[in-house]
Amino acid sequence: MHILIDKIVGYVHLTWGMFGIPLVLLFCVACANNQREADDFVVAKVLDSELRFSQVRSFIPQGTSADDSLLMAKNYIRNWITKQLLLSKALQNLDAEDKNMNALVEDYKTSLLIHQYKQKLVSQKLKADIRDEEIEQYYEKNKYNFILPTAIVRAVFFIIPESAPKMSELRRWFAANDAQSLDNLEQYCISNAKKFDNFDNQWQELGFILNLIPSEFKVSTRELMRTKRVELGDNENYYFLKLVEFAEEQTVAPLEYVKDEIELILKNKVKMEFEVELERQINQEGVQKNYVTIY
Repeated sequence: MHILIDKIVGYVHLTWGMFGIPLVLLFCVACANNQREADDFVVAKVLDSELRFSQVRSFIPQGTSADDSLLMAKNYIRNWITKQLLLSKALQNLDAEDKNMNALVEDYKTSLLIHQYKQKLVSQKLKADIRDEEIEQYYEKNKYNFILPTAIVRAVFFIIPESAPKMSELRRWFAANDAQSLDNLEQYCISNAKKFDNFDNQWQELGFILNLIPSEFKVSTRELMRTKRVELGDNENYYFLKLVEFAEEQTVAPLEYVKDEIELILKNKVKMEFEVELERQINQEGVQKNYVTIY
């Protein structure tokens, strides 16, 4: 493989023109993609800047196919040339003050390092989960900040084919509210339902639940809230919807519905307090250990 590349490179004069990257160059990149010690020749040049083969090769992951290697190499070289040309234009047209980037680069580097350090400490601090008692306390103190913009429900929805057996028993379980009837209903639906969505333990927006019913049926929200259940049918199926619990819009949201949101709020609170305390401790340590001198 080394001999083949050497022979090819010996005949290649690399240029950048309107026809893009020479195919011979791309062939070399593909052939040498898995060669760790291939000759490190120059593959492109813009003014005094050179792009070497090792740079292109390091960009292409080991095991990449020949076709993908060609494409990746071509894009990498094109991007490098464009960047060098833009840099050259910038150096020509910016004045000395504009080109003095050292202060900006140093400030960015400092901010980046501090951010990385803080993030590492904060992630360690937040490994412990927020306790349920903390979430409940925050909810009780701030519950009126969690007003529902729309009605939400816990519900059960299922579709039964018209030919399904034991429909009278199904309707009896559907009308009942005891645990055994609900369990019988679930077992029946697992065996016979075309669709069974049990949102008994998960709050959902009422609009989402109503959209599960085919659009040709018009369901009165007020009537549904009053009866807590509805049965509809067509020539093929029966559609059952039962509300286990509901909360109207413009009322306080149930704790379970906003629990994740409160947990995020509390984590952000812990993060901010930790960062303030971290800065205070660092300043205190700097003074105590004579790291800081103020003139």
